[in-house]
Amino acid sequence: MTVYRWKNYDRYKSEVNQVREYYDAVHRCHRLALESLLPDQAETALDIACGHGESTCILEPFAKNIVGVDSSEDLIDIAKQQNKHAATDYVCTPFSEFEAPEQSFDIISSAWYLNHVLTIEELESAIGKVARLLKRGGGIAFVVPGNSFTTRRIQEIARRDFQWRQAWTHERPESTEGVFSFDGNWIQTRVWQPFFLMKFMSEWFDIHAWDVKGTLVTEGLLQNLVCEPPFEVLYGYRR
Repeated sequence: MTVYRWKNYDRYKSEVNQVREYYDAVHRCHRLALESLLPDQAETALDIACGHGESTCILEPFAKNIVGVDSSEDLIDIAKQQNKHAATDYVCTPFSEFEAPEQSFDIISSAWYLNHVLTIEELESAIGKVARLLKRGGGIAFVVPGNSFTTRRIQEIARRDFQWRQAWTHERPESTEGVFSFDGNWIQTRVWQPFFLMKFMSEWFDIHAWDVKGTLVTEGLLQNLVCEPPFEVLYGYRR
């Protein structure tokens, strides 16, 4: 199991206004995508790479029973302490090793998971597994880094406001690879282009991108952001 080394960042993002506002905007777009998929409460939901349960809590209005999966025992312990929702279970395992019967879930959701999937083979395996676990007609909602995430503008904002450090080492048409850190704890990442992900996932899903920019403008969120938002929400239904 992995060890969680970003506790200082959790504290920082809850205390610094502009960072907290960013994550509030991400959560708002995530919720709106889920609302569009689920006019009525579903029976079962899965949160992949649930972390300390922040994204799992977003699912509570949308499903009667929820499972959160993460490879970090530390994070699962935090999730259990912070989230007392009676119908939520947490499982400490990598998603690649998570076991459940096919078509077990009405909704599968995730925030910041696919940028930790580092090869095309792992991506195909992960998305194929999501498709197998999801019921026909079930919904997905994935928060992913946006096209602007690796740009110089966003890197400057990340250094100034988020105290992140980033180094991008391999740029390809479909993705950018590199590392990022907070407080000296470096993590490898691969930021897949959202358009590439949509095309890739379309084999299994009727996939769309939430109107993040429209939501930010109409609801007055992230008013100091003037460049492209660094996140997208991909959502849709199982074919």
